[in-house]
Amino acid sequence: MGRNRRSRTHSNPKKNQATTQKTKRYRRDIDQIHEDVKDGGKRKFLEDLAKKDLEDLPGLAQHACVACARYFADAASLETHVRGKPHKRQLKKLEEEPYTIEESRRAVGLGVDKGAYGRRKDEERKAEEERAKATADAGAEATMAA
Repeated sequence: MGRNRRSRTHSNPKKNQATTQKTKRYRRDIDQIHEDVKDGGKRKFLEDLAKKDLEDLPGLAQHACVACARYFADAASLETHVRGKPHKRQLKKLEEEPYTIEESRRAVGLGVDKGAYGRRKDEERKAEEERAKATADAGAEATMAA
């Protein structure tokens, strides 16, 4: 008696489901939530809610936590959530200002003042262009005179 033969398949069905599970449980990103909270609450949140089917949301979307972008079945579970640690952690994350496009560009060096070195390089480049233009003009005049 030997042991049973192993399966010969090499694909892992759990790996294949991982991306669908992430998109299935997708919630709003922190910068989107920050926009919702910043403008006094629920305008964008309600616009996104209008795009969804209310029948699919818990409690027909009557009990929602804007800071966490979650819906709850009843007021008691919403109240429990508000008193809990995950909600308080989310509020701390929302206190920080999210990165903007300008900040990310400055981080890679776009639009950054390079100081005296950068100004000197720009001046040298302009002087070189003027010299090249002057020599091209002088060459054109010499050919016209001949």
